[in-house]
Amino acid sequence: MLALGAAAVLPLPRRRVREEHHRVIIVGSGYGGAIAAFRLAEAGVRTLVLERGRRWPVTPAGDTFPPFLSPDRRSSWFTPTPVYPGMPPAVYRPWAGLFERVEGDGMDVITGAGVGGLSLVDGVMLQPDGDAFTRVMPAGVDYQEMSDVHYPRVRTRISARSIPDDVLAHQRYAPTRLFLDQAARAGLPTGRLDEACDWDVVRDELAGAAVPSASIGEYLTGINSGARTSVDRNYLAWAEASGLAEVRPLHVVTDVAERPQGGYRVRARHITEDGVLVEELLLTADALIMAAGSMGTTRMLVRARDTGALPRLGDQAGLHWGNNGLRLYLRALIPEPTGAYQGGPTSVAIMRWADPARPVTIEFGPAPFPVETHAMPVPGIGLCEPVGRFAYRPLTDDVRLTWPSTGDAIAQASIRETLQTLVAGTPSPGPNPPLTGIPVLDGLLSAAAAAPFGLLDLNALESYTFHPLGGMVLGRACDLYGRVHDHPGLYVLDASLIPGSTAACNPALTVAALAERCLDEIVRTDAGVVF
Repeated sequence: MLALGAAAVLPLPRRRVREEHHRVIIVGSGYGGAIAAFRLAEAGVRTLVLERGRRWPVTPAGDTFPPFLSPDRRSSWFTPTPVYPGMPPAVYRPWAGLFERVEGDGMDVITGAGVGGLSLVDGVMLQPDGDAFTRVMPAGVDYQEMSDVHYPRVRTRISARSIPDDVLAHQRYAPTRLFLDQAARAGLPTGRLDEACDWDVVRDELAGAAVPSASIGEYLTGINSGARTSVDRNYLAWAEASGLAEVRPLHVVTDVAERPQGGYRVRARHITEDGVLVEELLLTADALIMAAGSMGTTRMLVRARDTGALPRLGDQAGLHWGNNGLRLYLRALIPEPTGAYQGGPTSVAIMRWADPARPVTIEFGPAPFPVETHAMPVPGIGLCEPVGRFAYRPLTDDVRLTWPSTGDAIAQASIRETLQTLVAGTPSPGPNPPLTGIPVLDGLLSAAAAAPFGLLDLNALESYTFHPLGGMVLGRACDLYGRVHDHPGLYVLDASLIPGSTAACNPALTVAALAERCLDEIVRTDAGVVF
């Protein structure tokens, strides 16, 4: 028997690679992937859904998701510290957590990991104005059809509703009412936002019958009461219930390729929540649906093109990317009380859309501030130019995003102007924010109090976005229904299809509605023919 010592080297056993064939493989389980699984199940088509993240089932104990101000290993995807901007520092053992920060040149992107994708944490369902939509979307995507058919279908299926009067009237939502009142005083148009939220559960929170979560501003990292109507609880659950969709969590797709005999090949690694390799898989399929989000889908496909796995993928792949004109601000020095543990999720906004060339939306993003701060997070969304691009780097075998700082100049100016109008409608500045006892939060609040107009541009401190859009755009890399040019059976059904902007709106509703629109066509013409 060989004694094991410091210098002993044993050959590793050959690991068996499991091989399988499927009719359709879907990579990703967010809005696009979940809708694809459901719509294909409706059509009698069996699918395999591969999701790199874990399931996040809401538990009776209300401890599924990590609190924003007390991050732990659930907070990030295999890093030892939090990656979500504004979270307090922490050190923990890397794990299959919720968020990954993908670094780029000029722009980092915060992406999600989990069955349900970013629908687990982001549920604003805002429909854009028709003129602005037509300005940013490819010709051939008809706004009236989207408005009449696809937007309402998505809202119905995920139960998206605006905040009810009785919830808005509760003391927890006094900051929301204050935001609306201040906007009205400044002459700015406002409205309530549809949210993927079960407001009856929020009512239970307020009545003490459910764990406090959304109602105390804890929604950015998931809602522990179960109020979030994420797609793992509707579209994807319905697909699985049909028996025609199999969802495999913790399956990390490493590369995709076309097969000489037709169809596609997918390599994946099945891991544990601690990142230990369980097995490697070599999967083949008649059709492959890429729904891993703008960053996941685009990076995989560009790498496949440039390494020869998909050599016929055109030069439009990896182009026309944007950050959705998202700019995050923290407003301090508000004279009136803004409340501790501000009730959420995001439910109201200023919608200054009269000029389709410069539309802007300013939302009130309630925060779980533990004390009165006289402050509000006020994220803004405007228009951007889709000038971001992805490039393969052979030395690191990676694909990296490049974003010029001027790409969202229109949005920056529109958001800043609207916020200054909002502040100007307030008669006098309020007090400096008190200390919360959380250093990172105290630093941001102090910086906001010292900033012009009491408005701290958080993206001037570090460049990041939660709204990555583009890379495999409709009418460019794909046809108008998500079919990748010159690749029968290869589809893109996620935010990669959108050229950089959803017209001053959160992208979730438009991403989902476009997936529904594309699948109407794919089910009608391709199912049973192409796959």
